[in-house]
Amino acid sequence: MVDLSQLNPRQREAAKYIDGPLLVLAGAGSGKTSVITRKIAYLIDACGIKSHHIAAVTFTNKAAKEMKERVMQLTGRGGARGLTVSTFHNLGLGIIRQELATAGYKSGFSILDQDDCKGIIRDVMHREHGDDGDMLDMVQSEISNLKNDLITPEQAINKAASPQEV
Repeated sequence: MVDLSQLNPRQREAAKYIDGPLLVLAGAGSGKTSVITRKIAYLIDACGIKSHHIAAVTFTNKAAKEMKERVMQLTGRGGARGLTVSTFHNLGLGIIRQELATAGYKSGFSILDQDDCKGIIRDVMHREHGDDGDMLDMVQSEISNLKNDLITPEQAINKAASPQEV
C-alpha cells in the first residue's frame, strides 16, 4: 500500500480523491509533484487501476522522467509498467503516431518548429520569386492565419488565383 503519511491533510485528500477531475494548484516547492506521483501510485495500488490506463501530463521531459521514476519507486518493481507520463506535446505526438492509419495519414511525417518553417518559406520565396526574405514574417503570419481558419492548401491556392474584390 502506498504510504500517504508524508502528505499533509489537504495533500492526502487530493491524492485519495477519485470521483472526478481534480485541479492541484499550488506554488513552487509546495509538494504538487509528490501529491501527483502518490496519487498515481494510490490509483495503481489501492484502487486497482492498471498503470497502462493512466496518463499524467507535465511541462518538461525532465519532470516527466522524474515523476515516472518516483511512481516506480512507490509501486515497486513493475507496478508502473505501461504508465504514460509525458509532456503535452509528446503525448499528442504519441497519439498521432499510434493513430496515423485511423486518421488517414501515412507514416514518416516530420514536425517542424518555427525556425524550420521560416527556412523552408525563405527557400521557396527565393527560388520562386527571387525574394530576399523581406516579407518572410508576413508570409509566415498569413500561412498561420490560413491554418487557424482551417483553410486547406487547395482553398488557399484557389483564393490566391482568383481576383480579389476591392
